[in-house]
Amino acid sequence: MKKTLKQLKDERQAALSVMQNLIENAESEDRNLNLDEQATFDENEKTADDMTQRVSRLERSMQLSKTPVVPVTFETQNVGKTDKDLKRFSFTAAATAAYNGQMDGLVRELHQEARNENKSRLFRGVGIPSIVLESRATLPAAASQVRPTDVGSFIDQLQANSILVQAGANFYSGISADRKFPIIADIDSNYLAEDNTGQDAAGSLTNITLSPKKLISVVSMSAEMMTQNASAEAALQRNMARSISATWEKALLGAANLNANAPASIFATADAVSPAVASNVDTADLINMESMILTRNYNPASGRFSYLFNPAVIAQLKSEAGLDYTNGAFIDWANKQINGYNYYVSSNVGTASTQAAMFGDMSDVHLATFGGLDIISDRYTDAHKGISRLVVVSLNDGKAAHVTTGTTSLVKAEIA
Repeated sequence: MKKTLKQLKDERQAALSVMQNLIENAESEDRNLNLDEQATFDENEKTADDMTQRVSRLERSMQLSKTPVVPVTFETQNVGKTDKDLKRFSFTAAATAAYNGQMDGLVRELHQEARNENKSRLFRGVGIPSIVLESRATLPAAASQVRPTDVGSFIDQLQANSILVQAGANFYSGISADRKFPIIADIDSNYLAEDNTGQDAAGSLTNITLSPKKLISVVSMSAEMMTQNASAEAALQRNMARSISATWEKALLGAANLNANAPASIFATADAVSPAVASNVDTADLINMESMILTRNYNPASGRFSYLFNPAVIAQLKSEAGLDYTNGAFIDWANKQINGYNYYVSSNVGTASTQAAMFGDMSDVHLATFGGLDIISDRYTDAHKGISRLVVVSLNDGKAAHVTTGTTSLVKAEIA
């Protein structure tokens, strides 16, 4: 399988790191490398040399593929030349290319990078690879163009708009295919006599698999919006990230599964608090939720325990909060904590019209985006309004690791 320039550089760096660690370990013990270490060192040295040659050849071939008579501008930056070129990429330039069907320079090269990143994915428009989504920075503008400045990383904005990420969920970006994550549980520890009798092996190793789910986002774009300027660029990224994150969150935190094509709801698989909620989600319910999680041996010291509330619950708690709440330090509104645990609020938790809350170890939740984005332009549906529709295709998924009834890492309290 053909590797991208970034993958080749990453392999080279990994080999160099192994070599450096072997040398440092041997020097710290004031000795030479042993036979096994020398063999490992030689193997990684060969890998590093091979990767260096391949990187050099690929960079030269990309340089030769450029049209020599065209000056290097925003449209003809070479991805292989320097990583700084990636930061010149503009979402609005990709939207314009999708609109007029002309991919040139950096947009074309990054579209090819997106295809190389995920060869099994069918791109119907302009591809944007994950390497562009993860890093942005201010660069000086050319005399004829206004560069996008300080618009922030798209992945950062996705994370900032997700209360699951803020609460401590794991987030993985740029995954190219289904990914399995191991789960180790039921490890048995015991003190034994010197003869080591009486201890049986215990523990179980399972896994969860995150698979790409297609999320379609649609936004109207006027011709003016597709000009390259910092304000339009920032607004496009910000609103796109907000919409994708909100729909993703709605699927994961809804009272039931959103639909058959979306990620399954982790709220739906969480165990209900016992005893059941009476008329309102109150402090007694919160204590019961905490007790359920703690008695299942989920350790606050090694996890990320948080509350997720919908607006109805936080309004109920605030209406009940009196001196006993604040003087007893049960609720700290200023620091957004309840009983020492952080809380986060979203209308996507449970059912918006009723009270719903979830508590547990959010580090048990795994979220992933697959590859980059696919931008498609629809110039005809809203042509009578003088605007086009921009269709953005993203792939994502999310799951909780422990979902077996009676042992879930997340519990919920809701009014049916």
